[in-house]
Amino acid sequence: MDTMIHELIQILSNESKIYEDILNISKNKTSIIVEGKVNELEKIVKLEQSLVLQIAKLESQRETLIYKISKAMGVKPGELTISELIKKVGREYAEKLKFTQETLAKTIKEIGTNNEVNSKLIKNSLEYINFSLNIVANVGNSDNNYGVDAEKNSGKTKNFFDLKI
Repeated sequence: MDTMIHELIQILSNESKIYEDILNISKNKTSIIVEGKVNELEKIVKLEQSLVLQIAKLESQRETLIYKISKAMGVKPGELTISELIKKVGREYAEKLKFTQETLAKTIKEIGTNNEVNSKLIKNSLEYINFSLNIVANVGNSDNNYGVDAEKNSGKTKNFFDLKI
């Protein structure tokens, strides 16, 4: 049983390190979004995707291990949480599990907060681009529907763009 608990702590620690990497990348992404560096943003997104794949592998290992631990403890796998496991293991493992749990929760919360900021920045950038396109597309339109001879014009003038992107 100790071997399985030790392995679980190792898996959770590895996940925690990857989440910290994702957090750091997310913070860097904020400045890249603000500066409008699209190529760098694309590279960062690819790096994030590879880290997410690593987390998925670790999650699969964790789920398998939780199943084994729950079976050894006589508990249903869905009912075994880190908090419950902390109550049932020795003090040394309990402290390591609690520390890992707190670190993971804090990091994931920070990632969520930073992702909200990045999402708002991207949304604002897209709104600005759309606004700029509307201005350029509508150059030449005027509200004055009368021509030089005081005859009413159709009001249609040629735009730089025939359709909006």
